[in-house]
Amino acid sequence: MVGVGSIYVEANAVSPSRVQRIADRLAPMPVIDAAVVGSPPVGGKSPMLYLSGPGEKADRIAELFAGTDVQTHVLGDSIGQASALKLAYSSYQKVSRVLAAVAYGAADTYGVADELLVIAAKRTRSYLVETDYIPKTAARAWRWGPELEDAAALLADAGLPDSLMRAAAATLARWDGNRDERLDVAEALEALRVEGGLDNPS
Repeated sequence: MVGVGSIYVEANAVSPSRVQRIADRLAPMPVIDAAVVGSPPVGGKSPMLYLSGPGEKADRIAELFAGTDVQTHVLGDSIGQASALKLAYSSYQKVSRVLAAVAYGAADTYGVADELLVIAAKRTRSYLVETDYIPKTAARAWRWGPELEDAAALLADAGLPDSLMRAAAATLARWDGNRDERLDVAEALEALRVEGGLDNPS
C-alpha cells in the first residue's frame, strides 16, 4: 500500500515521454522525475541528483539527501526535464566512449595508435561546451560527410563496427542544403531536426 503523502521518484535513465506516461498512470500520486549524473558516492565522489516536478515535492526529495555525498539540483516544475538532461548528456558521453574505442582500434590496426593519442592529448575541453561550433559543423557538413563515409570504410576494413560512423555521416547529410552558410545555433539545430518531431519540448 502507498501511504498518504507518498511521492514516487523515477530515477532511471528513461525518455521524458516515458516518465510522463508513468506519471499519468500513477496519478493522483505525485511523481518526481529524477536523474543521476556521476559515479556512486564512494571514495570521495559526489554525484548530482537532478530533480524536476512539482516544486514542493521536489524540494522534499532534495531534503532527504541533505548532509550526504549526493548533491541535488531542482531543474523546474516540468516532468521530463531531469530525464531529458540525463539522456542528452549520456548521448554525448557514452557514444563518445564508443567512438573512442573504434577510433583507437582503427589506429591500432594500422600501427598509429600512439600518434593518435598524442593528437588527442592536445585537447583540454569537451566539444559539448563548444556550442558556437554547431553552425560551423552545419556549414562544413557537405565535406565532413564524405570523409566520415571513408572513415566508416576504414573501420570496416579493420574489422570494426562502422554503423556509428555511417549514422554520423547520415546526420551530417541533413545539413547538405546549408553548405558554407552563416547560421546561428538555433538555425543550425532547426535544419538538423526531424520533420514532425516534438514542436515544443518545454
